[in-house]
Amino acid sequence: MLHKTLLSGLAAFVIGSGAAFAQTTLDMTSEYEANSLHGEGDQFFADKVTELSGGDVEIVLHLGGALGFKSKDNLDAVGDGIVPIADTLGGTLAGSDPIFLLSSLPFVAAGPKDARALYETARPAYEEFFEKNGQILLYASPWTPSGLWSNKAVNSPQALQGFKLRTYDANGTRTMIEAGAAPIQLSWADVVPQLATGGIDGVLTSAEGGVFGKFWEHLSHFSEVNYALPLNFVHMNADMFENLDEDAQQSILNAAAATDARNWAQLETRIANNYKVLRDNDVAITEEISPEFQQHLADAAETVIDQWKGDARDEYIDILNAYGEKVGRAF
Repeated sequence: MLHKTLLSGLAAFVIGSGAAFAQTTLDMTSEYEANSLHGEGDQFFADKVTELSGGDVEIVLHLGGALGFKSKDNLDAVGDGIVPIADTLGGTLAGSDPIFLLSSLPFVAAGPKDARALYETARPAYEEFFEKNGQILLYASPWTPSGLWSNKAVNSPQALQGFKLRTYDANGTRTMIEAGAAPIQLSWADVVPQLATGGIDGVLTSAEGGVFGKFWEHLSHFSEVNYALPLNFVHMNADMFENLDEDAQQSILNAAAATDARNWAQLETRIANNYKVLRDNDVAITEEISPEFQQHLADAAETVIDQWKGDARDEYIDILNAYGEKVGRAF
């Protein structure tokens, strides 16, 4: 509980001098930057809560890891009531439940439409997990498709051999090991420092991540491999939610639903805008990888998907199969 003393006052109920006025202030933590899809989505959520509650509820958003929490800390921090709300990369929760590796299974979701279908199919399982941990799921934010950042084009199995790159969860780590690379799993906050010091030579993440991390200061190439569209989850302490009056609760839920819809609607436009920013900063983009490299990654992915099935509960495999029926693919 390193942060408990520091943050003991964060979830404050601020009562005005007049009996008719009461405002609830709830802090929210995220390790992502203000200009990221997730940072902008979280700010939209905070503003929407204020709007819908008529100012009775205020979400105070702390971006860029300002409160000292990384995604791996958030489940305990929210569950213990140290901070009321958090935005958490799903893969960091995989140690608690393999359902959080579903969205990042390699090449399972071919694009934004598939990624949303996968999320909607799995949402009841996500909600059940957070409920068991004394929390509620408010909304999820997708990433744009993951690719490979590097200082030279990575477009062949040979180019990947021994390549020291950052991965964001166990799926990525296993896939890259199977493909012959030398992956290191890192939290987002550690990526740019590791690039700056030469601790890693590349990154498995989206064009989006490269934009708000200004990767062009360290790396010159982005290879579009459409590896996965992983999810971030925004979750809230259930007791704090239940202690709010019904109007405040509904304002939060309605704001969450609006944010969920907004974030998914942004994906296609966001991908195009990111590519423009990369080109403006002289990043070379490989938009179509070679068939040989594509097959090499697919072979590695098959092994990882099989491993996930071996670890997952039967109902999670049923979710994957139900999604496959929706999109006309078998897994």
